[in-house]
Amino acid sequence: MPNAGINIDLGTLHLPTERPASVAAAGWADIPEHGWMLIGAAVIILFLLPEIYKLLPALAGCLVRGRGNIEVEHSVSTARTRSTCSRLLSVVVIIAADRYGLYAASFIAPWSQPWLRLAELMAVLVAFNSLRLITHGFLIGMRRVRPNHEVRLALRRGIYNYFICFALWMLVSLCVLVAFSAPDGVIRWCLWGELAILWLITLVREGQILHSFCSGLTTFLYLCGLEFLPAAVLVASGLVL
Repeated sequence: MPNAGINIDLGTLHLPTERPASVAAAGWADIPEHGWMLIGAAVIILFLLPEIYKLLPALAGCLVRGRGNIEVEHSVSTARTRSTCSRLLSVVVIIAADRYGLYAASFIAPWSQPWLRLAELMAVLVAFNSLRLITHGFLIGMRRVRPNHEVRLALRRGIYNYFICFALWMLVSLCVLVAFSAPDGVIRWCLWGELAILWLITLVREGQILHSFCSGLTTFLYLCGLEFLPAAVLVASGLVL
């Protein structure tokens, strides 16, 4: 019977310091740590349910018109709740992205190192958001773009509203797809499609905000720097690296 990496030398028991190859090659659900991640995601969702329920009218306003993002920033408590929900839901989205391979760059650790993999995916999301903030600060400094404080906040943080909408849509669709035993490939493409739709809505609503005080060309150039550039870097890193 194989000893699974356990060696006995002159009465001394040597336990393996690395995971067996069979574990390294196992599927996502076969890694014990992923079960704890799912429990943590469930706790986060249950904790946020009351706050998300309060946010639903504001989020619906953001989906149907660009000014809804400005109204969110006008209420300090609503904006604070929105930011807290988006930060915590990012953990849930990253776990789903890990499970279904939404971001599969080669530098991401294998499934056999779940906590390192989760940290690296979080670092990618933080880098994406940091690039958005840098380009936003640069573009707002241009003479052609001079919005007031609430509009600046809506342009910089409006994507958080749509991120929450994506997270909720993702959870509902995952429940339906998993209930019908959809293959991982189908679920992956569905989540990519949902993410693309919410990103396009983000572009449209931000464009509506910008177009109210600057020209169409300036609006397009701003969106290129604020949204197209970070998204292109994110997609390219996932495909090339």
